[in-house]
Amino acid sequence: GGGNTRGEYSVTERSTMISPAARPSPGLRSAAPSRGSTANLRGTQALGAAQKRPVPVPAGGPTSKVPKKAEAVETIVVHNTGNKDEIGIRTLVGEYAERGINHGKKYYEKTTRIPGHEEMTAFLYYWDQRDGPEFNGWWFGDRVGGQQVWSRNKSLSAKPPKAGWTIPWDGPVRNELSVMTKEEKLAQDKRQTAERMEARRREEDSKHAEVTEAQWEERVAKATERCAEVELDVTEAMEGYQEREEAGLHDELAEARGKMQEQQKKLMDALKFVAAEAIAAQKGPALCKADLQDLSKRLRAVQAKLKEALKSATAHPMVKAEPADETPAEDEPHNEMEALHSLQLEEMLPPVLEKVETAEDEVEKVSIAAAPLQVESGDDLRHVMLQAIKETEKAVRTAQASIGEARRFISGKLSQAAKFAPHAKKTALEEFTTLQEKLTEAQNKLNPFKTVRQDYEKRSQAKKLIEELHGKLAGAEIEVEKATMMTASMGVEQADSLKETEQTLGAAQSALAQTNRLIDSKLRTVDKSSEAVYEQLKDFKERGKLAQEKLDEVRKAVKEAQVRIAADTLMKEVSEKVAGAEDELQRMAEAELPFLRSDKDQNMEHLLADADKVSVKVHAALADAQTFVAKKLVEVARFSEGPGQAVKEEVDMLQKRLEEGRERLQQFRASTAERKRAHLLEEVDMKVASAEDEVKKMTESTKALEGSAKAGETISDGLREAVAQANHAERAAQAGVVVAKKLLVQKTADLKKLAVATASAGSGGELGRLQTRVNAMQEDIKKMRCIIKDTEERIRVKEVLGEVADRLDMAENEVEKVAAAAVPTGLEQPSAEAVERLEKANASAQSKLGATAKLVDVKLKSAQGFTQAELQGMRTRITQAERKLRKVVEAATEQKERLKASELVAQATEKADKSDAALKKAGDAELPFLKGVEVMTVAESGKYIAACEAAATAAQKLVSEARAFTLQKLAEAKEFGSAVADACSKDLLAIQKRLDGTAGKLTELKKDTTDRKRKAQLQASSEKIQAVEDAVKNLAETMTKLADSNMDQLAEQEATSICETIAQAETKAQTAVSGAKKFLALRVQETKALAEAQRTPIMADLSKLQSRLTASTVELARLSSQATEREHRYVAGRLVQVTSKSLEDITAQATVAAKVSASLLGSGDAGTSQALVDRLRLAAVVSALQAHIKESEVSAQEIFKEATGGKPKLGKEAFKEWFARVCDMTGNEEAILTEEQALRLWPLAVTGSSLSVSDFEDLLKESSMCTQAVALWDSAEGSEQSGGLEVGEMVKFLGEGGGGGKRVECVLARNGSRVWVETEANGKAAFKPMVAAAGAGQIESVEAFVKAVLARCSEAASAAEKKAKQVANNKGPLGEAAPKLQAIKGKLSKEQADLDSLLKRLDAAKSAAEQDRKAEVKVVREQKCKAFGEESVRQGTEAVEAAEAKASKVIENSKAGSAELLAKELGLLELEELKKAADEALESLAGAKALVAKLMEAHEAQKGPSRNLLLEARVELTKLQSRANGAERKCRSATEALRTAHTQVVKTATMRAKNNLRMAFRKLGKSADDVFDQTFSGKAEVSRPDFQKFVNSLSDHGLSEEQVTLLFDEFGRYGLRKLGFQKAVQEYCTCTREVAITDGFTISSSSTVRKLEKGEYFEVLEGPLEETEANLRRVRGCALRDGAQGWVTIKGNQGTPFLKPREKPLVFAAGAADMTAAPDVSSPLIRRLQLDEVLELLEGPREEVFQPQVFLPGSASKDAAKGFLLMSDISSASSSATPSNNIYVCRSTIAMTHEFDISQTKVMRKVAVGETLEVIGSEGEKKDDSIAVVRLKFRAAKDGKEGWVTVSGNKGTVYLEASSSHYVLEKAAPLRASAAADSEIIRQMEPGEAFQAEGEAQEVTPPTRLVMKSRSIEDGKVGWTNFVAGPDAPLKPWMPKCSCQAPVDITSSLAIEEGKVKRQARVAEPFEVVEGPVLDAVSGFRRVRLASVSEGVLGWATVRDAEGQVFLKVG
Repeated sequence: GGGNTRGEYSVTERSTMISPAARPSPGLRSAAPSRGSTANLRGTQALGAAQKRPVPVPAGGPTSKVPKKAEAVETIVVHNTGNKDEIGIRTLVGEYAERGINHGKKYYEKTTRIPGHEEMTAFLYYWDQRDGPEFNGWWFGDRVGGQQVWSRNKSLSAKPPKAGWTIPWDGPVRNELSVMTKEEKLAQDKRQTAERMEARRREEDSKHAEVTEAQWEERVAKATERCAEVELDVTEAMEGYQEREEAGLHDELAEARGKMQEQQKKLMDALKFVAAEAIAAQKGPALCKADLQDLSKRLRAVQAKLKEALKSATAHPMVKAEPADETPAEDEPHNEMEALHSLQLEEMLPPVLEKVETAEDEVEKVSIAAAPLQVESGDDLRHVMLQAIKETEKAVRTAQASIGEARRFISGKLSQAAKFAPHAKKTALEEFTTLQEKLTEAQNKLNPFKTVRQDYEKRSQAKKLIEELHGKLAGAEIEVEKATMMTASMGVEQADSLKETEQTLGAAQSALAQTNRLIDSKLRTVDKSSEAVYEQLKDFKERGKLAQEKLDEVRKAVKEAQVRIAADTLMKEVSEKVAGAEDELQRMAEAELPFLRSDKDQNMEHLLADADKVSVKVHAALADAQTFVAKKLVEVARFSEGPGQAVKEEVDMLQKRLEEGRERLQQFRASTAERKRAHLLEEVDMKVASAEDEVKKMTESTKALEGSAKAGETISDGLREAVAQANHAERAAQAGVVVAKKLLVQKTADLKKLAVATASAGSGGELGRLQTRVNAMQEDIKKMRCIIKDTEERIRVKEVLGEVADRLDMAENEVEKVAAAAVPTGLEQPSAEAVERLEKANASAQSKLGATAKLVDVKLKSAQGFTQAELQGMRTRITQAERKLRKVVEAATEQKERLKASELVAQATEKADKSDAALKKAGDAELPFLKGVEVMTVAESGKYIAACEAAATAAQKLVSEARAFTLQKLAEAKEFGSAVADACSKDLLAIQKRLDGTAGKLTELKKDTTDRKRKAQLQASSEKIQAVEDAVKNLAETMTKLADSNMDQLAEQEATSICETIAQAETKAQTAVSGAKKFLALRVQETKALAEAQRTPIMADLSKLQSRLTASTVELARLSSQATEREHRYVAGRLVQVTSKSLEDITAQATVAAKVSASLLGSGDAGTSQALVDRLRLAAVVSALQAHIKESEVSAQEIFKEATGGKPKLGKEAFKEWFARVCDMTGNEEAILTEEQALRLWPLAVTGSSLSVSDFEDLLKESSMCTQAVALWDSAEGSEQSGGLEVGEMVKFLGEGGGGGKRVECVLARNGSRVWVETEANGKAAFKPMVAAAGAGQIESVEAFVKAVLARCSEAASAAEKKAKQVANNKGPLGEAAPKLQAIKGKLSKEQADLDSLLKRLDAAKSAAEQDRKAEVKVVREQKCKAFGEESVRQGTEAVEAAEAKASKVIENSKAGSAELLAKELGLLELEELKKAADEALESLAGAKALVAKLMEAHEAQKGPSRNLLLEARVELTKLQSRANGAERKCRSATEALRTAHTQVVKTATMRAKNNLRMAFRKLGKSADDVFDQTFSGKAEVSRPDFQKFVNSLSDHGLSEEQVTLLFDEFGRYGLRKLGFQKAVQEYCTCTREVAITDGFTISSSSTVRKLEKGEYFEVLEGPLEETEANLRRVRGCALRDGAQGWVTIKGNQGTPFLKPREKPLVFAAGAADMTAAPDVSSPLIRRLQLDEVLELLEGPREEVFQPQVFLPGSASKDAAKGFLLMSDISSASSSATPSNNIYVCRSTIAMTHEFDISQTKVMRKVAVGETLEVIGSEGEKKDDSIAVVRLKFRAAKDGKEGWVTVSGNKGTVYLEASSSHYVLEKAAPLRASAAADSEIIRQMEPGEAFQAEGEAQEVTPPTRLVMKSRSIEDGKVGWTNFVAGPDAPLKPWMPKCSCQAPVDITSSLAIEEGKVKRQARVAEPFEVVEGPVLDAVSGFRRVRLASVSEGVLGWATVRDAEGQVFLKVG
């Protein structure tokens, strides 16, 4: 058939062009699938009726392959379109070359390398869905399919997509990354360059036009005037010549000719002038340019006339030249050449002038671009400067190129001018030289700008350097000033003041040295050509030098003060060291007393250890003191002679006392060593004697083993028990010898050390005798060990033989069972189960018999003697059993084969039956054809034929499988035995014959089915041809609707519908033709395979059908061509119409864009910038207010009320003042404004005369940004669309809602108009909230609108161009539309250029406004910063001066003198008043310092470039801080004596008052608790008058009212409670040095109760009293540790203190602990202590030392539970706990029976290996002589069952063995998890239960525990607490202080619910605990009452919550 010759538009494409409303903008779409079977290239190839489509390839025909040309390697360019050079994008940027194919698409490798990372590679590749959709798409990675990837694009395109890449691969889309081919990139760069150049040209032109339009008009007027003058003069000269010529005045002709020549020169000058102006006018207004061109034409016309006149005048014969100007006739050609060359010069000059002026303009542009670089700028404008540098460098390159081009152009013209005539040549040289000079000037002007980037960097670095050095030097000067001021006010005798001064001095020196080094370094390296920087650095160096000199003076003053303090400090330290050494000597003398008493019961080891410790301490103390004294003597030598000599004498005296102490130490050590030697020898002798006893026991145990267990004898239990006893005795003896030997070696070394230390003869003789005894014991043990070992070896051999015999018996029994179970071979057929059981039994018997045989063979190889003979008999028995078993196996094999043969025959029969059933089914499928119906429909015949074929195929498959199965099983049957194989083969051959018959029947059936199928296919072919003819006829009828006569009258939708109907009919016809062709071709191929007789009639029928098909195909091609031609005509008209409509829409939208932009751009740049700056100011203020509302959680109404002061509206003046304060209110510097700037915002923010609260809320209302393009409407319902809202535009909604198709009213930011929009588009939100103020989003909205219009314009232009190209090469209607489309495209391009220019102007205006706003923010910030600095200095100065005034007054009023003198002269009240004034002055100074510090912190918080402006203020504040510190030191120094005197007086008075009160209270003879309860009648808190009344009630108290007040202030500062009362009347001390407690007051007549150790608590009950005899003060009291009472010395006669006063000892519960009735842990529990509970210490704490405990590891025999038993728990006497003799352990499995007689009893159960049994009953051991076994009656430890068990068998096999590691508990005992008494108890073991030891016993010493008796402050309960000491102890000392760990509320009462929160405690805040911790009964929390020094009593706070979080750390 013929091909389709119509054009290439698809139906979808035509309908798209016809319906413009169906798409957003006109344009040709990509082609849809084509009609018909031909290869349709619509939309992808050129359009045209003349271009034919390829002729279709016949169905099934061959396809020719077109040779493919070698393609060039494709290059991909990846580049960054953004401004930031980020590392993530920089890694990917570069060129990528094609490297191959991956997953069906090309992949690329990066060829561009990153400098410094050349080894890094990158690949761009595609990955399909094989790893899931999350890995599908394009990737950037280090290798194809690698683990490291950087970016991903989910696109599935054939090539890498241009945009949409995510960076990192799972991050957001980064649109700045662009991917394209190299050609596309080059085209894009070229296009962008052209656009930038065009924009720049337009910008320059517009500026030039706006600025110089009036000037150009003036210049044109001047040129016109000059031209007119020249024209008149030339005309006059020519007319003068003509008049003279006509008048015949030949003599005057020469003169007239000369005038014409003069006018020719003027005319030439005028031409040059006009040409220059015309060139300049290229950048001026168009009208001026046209006027100048007209002037040039007029002058050239005049020039031409003048030339003709001069030519005719020269040729006139009557013209005579003047004498001077006579010219020979031969010079006439020369004159003509001059004229010609002058004319050429005139033509040369304009382009040369243009080149030169262009170069000068480019140089001027460089100056303009570099103008911003001349302004000083900070880091915030660096990006602006860098952009200016970039533009300047670009302009420099352009200007340099222009200059070079102009120079080359002039050089070329000069070479031409060199050939001119002299006069023309001279003129040309002058002109060109002048122009070259202009170029030189331009070059000189350009040269400085070539290094603009380097110059800018140098200036920036110099500026940073000066700022850095200035800051460092100022900081160093501040530190020097601090040190100077501290030195000026320093009290040099105060060590703390010196230390603080030294620290400040070091900091100042470090800062100054570092700064000076940095300045010197910079001076050496700075460029001296930069004079300003160099001079500044020299000034810095001079300042550093002055600061260093000042610092050196300070250091000198400090050193002088240090020397004066050193001497006093040294002497005090030496005296303390010597006193400490003498105290240790006194303890040494006390430690020697026990040795002199000769008490034999005392513990010598403990005493000797104590003596060693004391001697070591004394030696260390003496050595330390002597070393210290020697060092100090060296220091004394450095002192001056006066103080140095006195100190040296005192130190020498102390050194002599130390030497005497060392001699006493040597004597003590010698006597101690002798006592130690005697004790060591005695201890070793005892251990050796004990070991000899154990060796003797071992000898007795070993005698019973000699001559036992000979060959042929059985092993008795007695022999085993004897061996176990011998082993046990050996271990005991060995252990004793080892202990003795170890102790001997140890003590020998100790004795040698003693001998060396004391230089004595030693103890060699005694040690030798002991060593001889030990060696003899070791030899005896070795001999007896050999006897035990021999006996054990004989027993072991007999046991091994018994085990082998048992295994052989079991194997023989197994063989007998198998032989009995075997079925004899005969006619009977065994079952499969029987055969399987027999096989398993055979395998089991073979396994056991083989294992026994291997064991016997192995033992025979090494057996000897009777062992070998017995093993050989076993080998014979094994051989007989193997022979019997072999016969059984052979019989079982034959039975198995018969069973398998029967299974094979059954399987083959089943498959044959299935094959017969399938054949029957196939026959049933053939029945419809056997009913006699000859003709059926195609569908029916096809259905029945398919059923026949399916049935036949299924039957064929079953028959084939059955035949193959039968053949396979025949082969398997041959492997059986002969008898079984013959029978099985016979049955299988019969089945195979049956299958052959079935296969023959099936073949006949398939042949009949094939014939029927062939007839049905011929019938189907005829029907298909008829369908084709019907489809072609339908197409012809359909095409009549699109006739030429009615085409113009068709409506758009109607035409579209007709085209679609035609396309559908054509497609249907093409499909029918294609299907028919394929069907006929297939039938032909099938027919060729038939025989000749069958093939001939079928081929005849097929040929007829083919002819009919061909005719229909030809008709279809004709109709298709007609339809295409009609469609093209209609489409061409629609293309032009739709494109024109698009142009109209774009033009209207561009007009709107220009209109809305004009409101922003105004008439000039200045106005534009200011208006936009105002909008930016308003946006900053509104953003700051919105952020403030969110952060502070206040409403807009509240802010407005604050601004108006409660008024309903805000006026203009109030608005100005309040907006200027918004920055301070919100803390947002971006909102900073002056009042003038704030006033400019009034028109933008306020529409009326005032600002109301609703207006204010509208001002703060958030705007919304459009995210999807939506339509604009005039009303809420109905109406027409009034435009569209573009993506990126801002609106402010006036209402809510808008979803679900409803509209909401809003205000457009672009022009302020009110419209209606729908807030949803395509089911998604079309807007998102944005923060923008009124008018602030206008420029963004206008930009978005212009961009959208520009995008649509670009799209429309591209679409028009694309359509024009598509139809350009077509003939007919489509080709005729191309010129019209090109014209429309040109108009669209012009609109596009205008819109692009408008967008750039908007962007430039926006950038300028932003820069202006940044600059003004910087200026205002600096102004405010300076004001802030001045205010800070003022506040700090006032505070410091006021505090200094108070301090000066205090210093003046302070009385001179020492503290002792003041204490004597002044009373307590006078000291109180002076101290109060001093405290007020210090508090004022502290407040001033805090204020200055706060101000300095505020200064430090200032960041940014304005921080340097605060430098002077910071320096002033630092000086103020130093002044305050100096004044504080002076005040403290001046009042130090006063404070010391006040403290001494108060302390003395308070101590005296406490002693008097306590002595008076003790006379009452009552406890403090009783007195408090009786006196104050149950009051919880006592007032000052009540306490005064109580004191007055005491007899002989001797206290004044002033003293009572002191006592009350000390113990009841925040209220006196019972605990404070107890502290006031009770007296406690802490022992600081060991001292004796005596039973009497007088030391000489009393005995020592015990020593009071260091750290013990002691309660004073009487005293202090003076003991006149010893001149000592002593007190009577009670030691809290154990209650020991007696008299104790307070201080020695040499001043050594023994007791130090302390407060009443209290403890608190820091962990879980119990209060018990007695010190023992097992005593009754009183209650558990509560966490944080406070207790009063009554007795203790004292240590409880426990004896070591022995734990035995093992397991309980009852349930195998593993653990540890305490040896003392096993029996009543732990020392006699030994293993039980009645415990046996099973070694070989045996049965437990009811009775002794094995033959007459039943088995109870099996006894497993390892099970434990206990001997019971009185029967004892019994022997059964009939079978020679030994049996005992046992109880099983596992389940308690009792019965008889065989101990040893009749062949010597041992079944049970007596255990040497089992113990039987005599009492109940706990089984513990570890070797510790307090470890977890696994379970309680019962009496009589057996326990097996598993390992050596472990000796564990329990940790030392503390016990104390205490009374609860809370409920008064008294009890004991027992715990382990350490950091985790549950009880710790209590101090009434706490610190806050987490914020917690402080309430007014104990109950949380009732109290009010007063304030919150801050983290790390310290408090004093006034009361508590007390339990709040309601909440259950323990709470404390807090107070602070500054605030007094605060309230109650919780210690910790229910979850355990600690709020207050108490104690």
